[in-house]
Amino acid sequence: MRRGVAVRYDAAIIGAGANGLAAAATLGRAGLKVIVLERAAVCGGRAATREFHPGFYASPYADALPPVPVEIFRDLDLARHGAIFSPSPSSLALWPDRRHEVRCWTGSDDFHRLLTGARHCADDMVQRALTEASLPSRRRWFHPVPTPASWSGEVWSNRTILESCDLLSGGDARAHAMAAATEGRAVDPGLAGSALNFLSRSAGDMTMGGLATLADALFASAKAAGAEISCGLDVADVRLHGQRATAVRLADGTTLEARAVISTLDLRRTFFSLFVWKDLPVDIVRCVSAYRYAAARARLLLALDAPPSLDAEFARGPIHIAPDVAHSAQAHDAWRSGVMPEQPPLTVRLVSASDPRLAPIGKAVLTVTLGCIPHRLFDGAWTNEKRSALRDATLARIEAVLPGVAAGVIGSELIVPPDMEDRLGATDGDLDGGEISPDQMFAQRGFTDHPGGRTPIAGFYLGGKSSPAGPFGTCAAGVTAARAVLADLNAGRVS
Repeated sequence: MRRGVAVRYDAAIIGAGANGLAAAATLGRAGLKVIVLERAAVCGGRAATREFHPGFYASPYADALPPVPVEIFRDLDLARHGAIFSPSPSSLALWPDRRHEVRCWTGSDDFHRLLTGARHCADDMVQRALTEASLPSRRRWFHPVPTPASWSGEVWSNRTILESCDLLSGGDARAHAMAAATEGRAVDPGLAGSALNFLSRSAGDMTMGGLATLADALFASAKAAGAEISCGLDVADVRLHGQRATAVRLADGTTLEARAVISTLDLRRTFFSLFVWKDLPVDIVRCVSAYRYAAARARLLLALDAPPSLDAEFARGPIHIAPDVAHSAQAHDAWRSGVMPEQPPLTVRLVSASDPRLAPIGKAVLTVTLGCIPHRLFDGAWTNEKRSALRDATLARIEAVLPGVAAGVIGSELIVPPDMEDRLGATDGDLDGGEISPDQMFAQRGFTDHPGGRTPIAGFYLGGKSSPAGPFGTCAAGVTAARAVLADLNAGRVS
């Protein structure tokens, strides 16, 4: 690929995260000439694992992602390429004076039924998206998604988290379930539609070696399928001919012609950074401008001199620190105002218990996921003083339920929403690709009258978290967009 010279591909994919690599593998296996363009030096996006303190490793943005749909996992042959998942662990909620336990995720009690029902609805949405994508391009002239009376998506869209938890006996069980649904987010549990957070929770099994293991498997799958993957290349813009995407231009001036272009960026980054505004139809600009984001996640990575004292059964799973419905609502209100909550929601994981390779022998890695952390603070930017204050307050709350942790810290790294925006190119640092709310979920996500990740621009597709399948399954959005490309190419809709 020579600088400034046009090169022709069947498909160009912007972003080499899980969705981009899955799309490349799907298209490559179908015999298409595909290139993946990634601005970072390495692939993976949020599916990363790195050394944050000498000898200590962790996934910086999340410990788990939504599950990879079984069909996609099988089709991309991820097991053969090294994606090994550890079984879903038990879950624990800790208060200074008590605890609530959920033992494994295979039981038949009300807690499991609640989460299993949400997972089934999410799986149903992924299957609907994949089915719609496999049909030739067409506009939805009627209701965006078929809605049989028994379809559970409508129920979740109208229900609050509190209503969903009503079937659980005891306030501790309800607080535990709420924390499981809202980890790393800012959610008012009494708001209609907040129950949708159960469907899009990061409940996947953890990968051995951290999330980079999944990224490596997807990279190997894409390469085996013949895809070309280029890192360190920044896409300047997408070129249009009429209202059809025909090429991408790189920052160094190189033009790559493509019959189809897939963007795995979120909706705002896709259209307001890859296109010249004056070239976009007014309807697209209006839709993208109205789309809402809700970045609220921060991460604290802790290198410990010794692991904390925990039951072996619960050391490998999520530990929710003193979840409380009232405090969750107060934290949401503070986040809305750009104020740091007094008690932001906290979930910790002793990730080295699942994979001892992440820490030196005898030591440990503890990760902390915080919710309701504002991207923009009302009193100015994220200074070193504010970062230190958040770190110290977080350690104090963990110390109250896990004594000795604070004294055992030998290294740490705090990652706040602006850091995620800079490193991942996510608007405001929102890793969900947009606010989880009834008017931005299911077929209402992306462009309501263009199914399968398609857009009003012919030959241009959404394959990231802002597309309908995005929140429900890892790799689902990328594969959905790839299947839409294949269907449109076969039908002659894309030349």
